Amino acid sequence: MKNLKKIVALLLIPLCFVFSACTTDTSGYMKELISSKWEKTLESGAEINLEFDENTAVLKINNSGITTEIKGEYIADQSSFVIFVPEVSQNYSFDYTPKGNKLDLSYNNNTITLNKVE
Repeated sequence: MKNLKKIVALLLIPLCFVFSACTTDTSGYMKELISSKWEKTLESGAEINLEFDENTAVLKINNSGITTEIKGEYIADQSSFVIFVPEVSQNYSFDYTPKGNKLDLSYNNNTITLNKVE
């Protein structure tokens, strides 16, 4: 019986290490996304700005004096967010990956890298 306990203990210890090493802490991704302002100026001169407040997300695109704005309530998780714009009966879903002072923002398989506003 003592040998069986030793064998079980020897098998459980490495198993605990295996399962604990398989997790990634992404708890800060959403906080990093919504607590910062993001922007990018393209070579063409177009400007993109993304910011969040308590309940609203705003994505502005300005190109040659023409501004388009996606603004509405949002929900976010650790890898994506959705902006709801009921006025035009449209929801916009974005995937994102924070990378320190940069943010990869994807929509319809197109990705742009925004810079954190300091």
